[in-house]
Amino acid sequence: MANEKEVREIVERSGNRLHTQVVNLLRQEGWSVLVSPHYSDNFTEKPREIDIIAEKQFDIREVFNEWIGTLDVRLLIECKYLKGKSVFWFDAKDKERAAERIKKDTGMGHPNSDISKMHHAEDTHVAKLFATDKSDEGDVWSRAINQNLNAFVYYRGRTDLIPPKDRNRVQRPLLYVSYPLIVCNSFDDVYRTDMADEDEEIVKINVPFQLEVNYAYTNSAHVGINEYFLIDVMSIQQLPKFLAYIQSTDVAIIQEKIRWDKRVKGRS
Repeated sequence: MANEKEVREIVERSGNRLHTQVVNLLRQEGWSVLVSPHYSDNFTEKPREIDIIAEKQFDIREVFNEWIGTLDVRLLIECKYLKGKSVFWFDAKDKERAAERIKKDTGMGHPNSDISKMHHAEDTHVAKLFATDKSDEGDVWSRAINQNLNAFVYYRGRTDLIPPKDRNRVQRPLLYVSYPLIVCNSFDDVYRTDMADEDEEIVKINVPFQLEVNYAYTNSAHVGINEYFLIDVMSIQQLPKFLAYIQSTDVAIIQEKIRWDKRVKGRS
């Protein structure tokens, strides 16, 4: 059965096993999933791909269960099967630019919006530099960042990308909020050091972290843009907890903001 063995080796080398595991996990968690959509970017017009786009609608209701509408959360996910060791250099987050990113993506920012509890506003150090050993072909992290943020910029503002599960709902979601993610097979060989640490102590990373990126690109009008992004990085084992965390923090805060806006509008 030599042919069967060769085919099995293709499956095991491809890294698609991680891809399918993430897809199945998201579906189990109630997310609608689009697998490996292809598109042409605004500048090169070359075909590009993002591994996974997942969406989930969250109901927004008033205190007496009056249905206001939905919040649509979109995840743009790159899956990376790590074959070698990676080291990240951490430093203080740019809090001002992180706050501006949150405001731009979520519409938060009026006096009654508390963005300090949003997960990208957390006062934690973020990864800013990285390096890998020779076991990984090419720069796995640079490729993941480019694929992820290219797709984020391209799909931003595009609605009805994935048909809602409840087809009886004809109302467009009140707000789309997108998050770029990199999901790895494991953090067994992922390490960190601190840029301010003169001794450069190296420790293993065992929790999800944020990767801070200043990303330059050309938009559809061929204008050069430079944007600040935070990409969440985690292992597949950490993904379910991360999804629950996003729902309990960002989703809940944005839902309350939309409720407040509706009350204010009703009084005016």
